[in-house]
Amino acid sequence: MNWYSLIKFYTILPICLVITCSEGANILAFLPSSSPSHLVSQMAVVKEMAQRNHNVTVVSVLPLKSEWLHPSITYIKLDRGHFDMYLAMKAITNFNLARIWDLMKFYEDTTLSLADCLEDPQMLELRNNNGNNFDLILYGYIFGDFFFGLGEHFDCPVALLWSNVPLGYVMRLIGNPYEISYSIVSMLNLATHPTGFRFRLNNVLTLVVDFVTTAVREYMERSIYEKHFPSDRYASYEKAKERVTMVLFSHHFSEKPVRPLVPGLIEIGGIHLNEEPKPLPKDIEDFVTSAKHGVIFFSLGTNVKTTHLQPQTLEKIYNVLSKLPQKVLWKCDDESKVPGNSSNILFRKWMPQADILGHPNVKLFFGHGGKGGITEAKFYGVPMVGLPIFGDQPMNMEEVVQKAYGLSLNHDRTLSEELILNAVKEVLENNTYTNNVKKFSNLYRDRPLKIKDNAVYWLEYLIRYKGAPHLQSPLKTMSFVEANNLDVFACLFVGLYLVFQIMKFSAKLVFRLVCGTSRQKTKKD
Repeated sequence: MNWYSLIKFYTILPICLVITCSEGANILAFLPSSSPSHLVSQMAVVKEMAQRNHNVTVVSVLPLKSEWLHPSITYIKLDRGHFDMYLAMKAITNFNLARIWDLMKFYEDTTLSLADCLEDPQMLELRNNNGNNFDLILYGYIFGDFFFGLGEHFDCPVALLWSNVPLGYVMRLIGNPYEISYSIVSMLNLATHPTGFRFRLNNVLTLVVDFVTTAVREYMERSIYEKHFPSDRYASYEKAKERVTMVLFSHHFSEKPVRPLVPGLIEIGGIHLNEEPKPLPKDIEDFVTSAKHGVIFFSLGTNVKTTHLQPQTLEKIYNVLSKLPQKVLWKCDDESKVPGNSSNILFRKWMPQADILGHPNVKLFFGHGGKGGITEAKFYGVPMVGLPIFGDQPMNMEEVVQKAYGLSLNHDRTLSEELILNAVKEVLENNTYTNNVKKFSNLYRDRPLKIKDNAVYWLEYLIRYKGAPHLQSPLKTMSFVEANNLDVFACLFVGLYLVFQIMKFSAKLVFRLVCGTSRQKTKKD
């Protein structure tokens, strides 16, 4: 072991000792998302905490997979609170001012669906059981700030689990500066690359719209909070939001620097991934290893359904992939309704996506540009062809194209078999894409601590120091006027105006005195 390794070992050792020696705590993980892809990274955090001898109560809207559970996890499945993730993503795709009403309708529907969770008998039982005490709440955040009342109810800090880069409303909760000149701050501006005047103009305009829509959403959320957490027993809605003391978000600075981060923002991008992928199911393993020309993995994730696609889209993709020498693993919605039966394509309703992308014989990932899939492909060094449909997918694929990790196709009527074939062949045959994404893979994995160890350390830090108030940014409790020094600028403006008026008045007075003296002298002469 060389000196560098020794120094690194003894630097990391105290942190690891703190992680492993922390006493078991009681944690409530509330995961109301209706997106299975969100649950993957959220449950990676939850399960890791359970494996560190913490007692975790998981409350979710979607059913959890058996491999996500652990003996230290108590699982509560809610019957209420479902909402359509497709409508959620569609509301922020190709946004324009004419669609503000659609966005407001989406906020209203989502807020009411989330509020329904508080009426679920299982949730009521959890709240009303006096024997329930928690040291920390993990909240898979998708709005619904009235849930911070649970932090007031159980008198404990709240940590958010966020599935992408932190946006404006997340930064407001944790007290992080916006930096709007170079950072995306609103879902309404996701599909714009953050450079140039046009981006900055769009960022300011969408931020204004975001402030307005957020104000309307918070008006609804405040009334829901006051209904379930009345003021005679609980702190105010604004005070409850201060319970948020940390945000763990699925991103890493090697992907692209987001902005300067306050201590309460923790990067955990790739937390659900393993350095070495797990063995594949035998039928899939045999199919992949027998592919002499490699394998293409095609998947549009869990949120994108066949009904969301333009007519004939899957047929066009099938016609291209079925004629290639590579074998194809195709994740489908229904194995009885597939576009064909080519011998080089294996259709399955479920596939272990991350483990497939980690197989050395997989040469291309053909996906929809979801954050999870792109993270997995970059982690294992697999180039991509993307067909973004909605939400943050266009923004994700813009980064892939810009950094030459792959190519993106437009999901519209211009999509043709020729365009699909050209994109697939270009990425497969041009080693630039593979070399670039493999180089990034090394960069992405190079971290001082394993991702799960880092997440656990900071969550246990919150528990040990009762929400770690010393970490909190003063920006959390400052108004918009204070945070942007508008009152200071107004004061300076008034002061300068008064000085100007005094100087103007003085100048006139001096001028009159001088003129009066001159006239008197003239009369005497």
